[in-house]
Amino acid sequence: MVQSGDYSSNSAATTDQAGDLTSLYVGYALILFAVPTFGVAAAIGLLRMWRKAPPSDPLARSHFIFQQRTLLAAVAAIIGGVVLILINVGVFVLFVMAVWTIVRGALGLKDLLEGRPIRHPLRLFY
Repeated sequence: MVQSGDYSSNSAATTDQAGDLTSLYVGYALILFAVPTFGVAAAIGLLRMWRKAPPSDPLARSHFIFQQRTLLAAVAAIIGGVVLILINVGVFVLFVMAVWTIVRGALGLKDLLEGRPIRHPLRLFY
C-alpha cells in the first residue's frame, strides 16, 4: 500500500527535472530569438547561463552544454561580425552566424522534444 510520504523524495526529483526542462525550453527560445533581436536574446541567454551549474540529469546536461556553447559562439560571432564590417566582411560573418544559430537551435530543440540527448555538445557543428 502506498503511504502519503512515499512520494516526497520522488516528487522533489520530478520537480527538479521539470524545472530543468523548462529552463532548457527557455534557452532554446532565446537561441531562436537571437537573430530577430539582433543578438540581444543571445546575450540575455548567455548571462542567464553564465554562473548556473549544469543539471545532473545526462539528457538535460547535454542540452545545457550545447546551449552554452551555441550562445557563446553566437555572441562572439556577433562581436566579430560588427568589428569586421569595417573591412566589408562583417555582413557575411553575421549572415553565416544567423543561419548557423537558427539551424543549431532548431536541431537542438527537436532533439529535446524527442527526448534525445545531444551526442557531442561541445562540437560547433551539429
